[in-house]
Amino acid sequence: MREIRFALGYMPHRLWGNILQAQILEKEAGKEFFTPGEYVQNDDSTGAYQRLSPMQREVVRLVDEYSDRNLHRIFSRKKTVKLFQDSVDPEFIREHVRPFIEKRLHQILEVARDMRISVFVKDKSSRNIYPEDFITIEKNPASPVFSFQFDKVLSYTLYLIHGEHRLVLKDTPLEIVSNSPNAILLGNVLYFIDDIDGKKLTPFLTRERVLIPEGFEEKYFASFIRNTLRDYHALTEGFEVIDLEPDCKAELVLEMGMAQKPVWILSFQYNMHSIFPDSPLRRFVNYLGKARGHAFERFERDDAWEQEVIGMVNEVGLHSRDDRNFYMKREFDPEEEGGVYPAICFMNEYGLALLESGINIRHRLNIDYYLDRIELDLESKEKEDWFDVYAVVRFGEFSFPFISLKEHILEGRREFELPGGKIAILPEEWFARYRAMFEFGSFSGEKIRIHKQHFSLVDESLRGFHSETLGKLEALNRVEALPETDLPAGLDATLRSYQVEGYQWLSFLQQNGFGGCLADDMGLGKTLQAIAILLRSKELRKQAGEDKPTSLIVVPASLLHNWSNECRRFAPALKVLSHVGNQRNRELSNFSYYDVVLSTYHTVRQDTLALTSFRFHYIILDESQMIKNPSSKLYHSMLELQSEHKLVLTGTPIENSLTDLWSQINFVNPGLLGTLNFFKRSFVQPIEKKKDEGREEKLKELINPFILRRTKGEVAQELPPVYEQVRYVDMTDSQKRVYEEEKSLARNSILENLEEDGLDKTSMIVLQALTRLRQIANHPALLEDYPDVDSGKFHEVCRDIGSVVAEGHKVLVFSSFVKHLDLFRSHLESAGIGYAYLTGSRNQRQREEAVKDFQNDHSCSLFLISLKAGGVGLNLTAADYVFILDPWWNPASEMQALSRAHRIGQENQVFVYRFISNDTIEEKIQRLQERKRELAETFVSSNNPLKSLSEKELLELFT
Repeated sequence: MREIRFALGYMPHRLWGNILQAQILEKEAGKEFFTPGEYVQNDDSTGAYQRLSPMQREVVRLVDEYSDRNLHRIFSRKKTVKLFQDSVDPEFIREHVRPFIEKRLHQILEVARDMRISVFVKDKSSRNIYPEDFITIEKNPASPVFSFQFDKVLSYTLYLIHGEHRLVLKDTPLEIVSNSPNAILLGNVLYFIDDIDGKKLTPFLTRERVLIPEGFEEKYFASFIRNTLRDYHALTEGFEVIDLEPDCKAELVLEMGMAQKPVWILSFQYNMHSIFPDSPLRRFVNYLGKARGHAFERFERDDAWEQEVIGMVNEVGLHSRDDRNFYMKREFDPEEEGGVYPAICFMNEYGLALLESGINIRHRLNIDYYLDRIELDLESKEKEDWFDVYAVVRFGEFSFPFISLKEHILEGRREFELPGGKIAILPEEWFARYRAMFEFGSFSGEKIRIHKQHFSLVDESLRGFHSETLGKLEALNRVEALPETDLPAGLDATLRSYQVEGYQWLSFLQQNGFGGCLADDMGLGKTLQAIAILLRSKELRKQAGEDKPTSLIVVPASLLHNWSNECRRFAPALKVLSHVGNQRNRELSNFSYYDVVLSTYHTVRQDTLALTSFRFHYIILDESQMIKNPSSKLYHSMLELQSEHKLVLTGTPIENSLTDLWSQINFVNPGLLGTLNFFKRSFVQPIEKKKDEGREEKLKELINPFILRRTKGEVAQELPPVYEQVRYVDMTDSQKRVYEEEKSLARNSILENLEEDGLDKTSMIVLQALTRLRQIANHPALLEDYPDVDSGKFHEVCRDIGSVVAEGHKVLVFSSFVKHLDLFRSHLESAGIGYAYLTGSRNQRQREEAVKDFQNDHSCSLFLISLKAGGVGLNLTAADYVFILDPWWNPASEMQALSRAHRIGQENQVFVYRFISNDTIEEKIQRLQERKRELAETFVSSNNPLKSLSEKELLELFT
């Protein structure tokens, strides 16, 4: 059987000296020698290369680095390899080319050693490769040993030790394969040599010892011998080397680094020698001079002590990549360190501990900072509806009421001047931990008062403070931990587990005098949960013999009948009055005879003056985003109404901005989020404009107890998962040309109008321009101007439709443009693919027939639907693919489209593909969608984006 082996041949090059070449060797069965085969090139198209292992390919790559072609590319500007080789100077080869090659040879030999790749020396006298031609590569390196003698004459020799064997250099067949790093070939054995340049071996290949000329001894002792004693193992005879135990000290020095960022620099002092931890120097040698008999003092670094010091520095929170430059972050990144404040605060907290550990601390800063400890003592007293907080801050001998730092905390000013002029740096964590306490608290003398609804602030600011009320309220952050409350006896419904949790949450809010926002996804039963809490109130009042509580429910007119029917169905014991229409009784005296008064937003706004005279038990707003505008008359009308409890229901508490959320939360829990101006300044701008994660977390902390949101994915286990993907497609060349022309015209027109009329009056022109660009990005034929220009997206979608239909799937295809659907309609008809079609022009009967055909007819594979027509009222669970042809401003519109297929009852995974044309307005719309989607998902958004865009952002849409 023939053996094929990958090997490396060590052979001469006519210019460069001996090099390694990768070669395939072959040996016939029964033969003791190998026959050289083809050389392996760094070319993946060859069969030999294809058969190599990953490490063998790496070897071939390294060999290729010193190929004639690559050396010409690196070292020459000559036009051809031949011109380079004909003109290259031998000294240039020795000084530049050969060192480059030797570094690669050393790397290759290390790989060959580790991977057991055969290496052979090519004998010119024979074509074949025999066993004695192969080289043994020793795994462990050899070490150099210097031996100095001084007896009237100074001399020294150098030899190598490998294991327990001394390697003879003189008069042996020794070849230096690489100088630095050093490797030698001694006979048929290759040795790697530790920490010495091969040039130092050269003199000893032809002689035993080197004699130092008379008169040069002192110079040799002071330099060469001193350095050799420091860097290598050396034997001495005729002069003394005294080994000492040094005095060891450590020092951390704070200074501003090269990029004006604080860095702690660690160094060690051994007697009079200072050294950094990352220095390769392992020992110190002092030459004592001729008068001391050419003696030397020598001492080693104490590795164990150094590691102990580094460990102590790490332990207090300083971390480093090189054990020399330290930074003050556990997950540290020097690029993120800003200013000297973190370093000063570090000294405040840990300087004493380091000093006590024997590490000297000093700095090279010009400002007189306060460096001792800073302490803050807080305590709280619990009242019925609030917490009183008392706090004192201490800077060494100075004490101040914490309230005296209020402006510093609120304005983010960290420098606080102490009596005497020292500057204290307030700890960074105080600004995150106590800011909200100063923002939402009220003040009396040295006391800070926090309302019960801000209980999370007390929990954050007074960690470790134990309070029965606080412990109870913390359950609002974990719905599953809320105390159980019996369901109303008269409730004619079986609640799902998440609905029971929602009811418990509403009960807990009621018991503690809080309002809430129930923000479950559409279809999860918000109405039923609200009815349950109203029925519970009625039953409790009845048991206690109290007057019947009357609650007001305000809904959009389209939901009035639904609420009436749901009350009648699930809580027949509730007596319901519909307060609507021109014939309604404007006298409120009869309200007390009813448990629930149902009315519309329009009606309540008209009757506000009268309604404010009646104190309701509950006021519940359904689709509460109706009051999202805090400057609207509707919002202020709702605020004027009086009640014991308030509740809002909405699936979209944020449609455009966090301000929407403020309006609804301020209705149910006045003051929870501060004034509107404060909320915009402290939350809206930092979160929406600056993506401030700290403010985002603080807002979550404030609102989470009072907003309960469950998505379908969280509660409907029978709902299959959704797979979503964005497909980016290229426009055709003609489509690109048309798009760029239109974009340029649009931008010029908008700039002109912005200059003359301003942003507000330009909105219509902008929307028109955006619509034209969207249409071209989909298909230029959507505009009458370009009937014959084709579309890259159209071709891509058609291909995908063909593939999906061929596999037996059903697809929903959504577009904002009816004409776009018509283009696909023509394609489907010519391709013989069955489809249903639905736009806003279809009547109810046509709508129902289209849905029925798609759901039940196996040959009806596609449903073409306009986004406007398909947003509500459709249940299309037969589809397992959704194609959204063009993005729209509001991601909620697309989610409604997705919900047509992704509903309870769906048995298959739903695949959603959004098609985006590259380098068009669609990509920018996609980014706008992400901004809105992140906002909505973060805080438990919907329509004209221009309202929140600056002029600069608007113009960027047309770049």
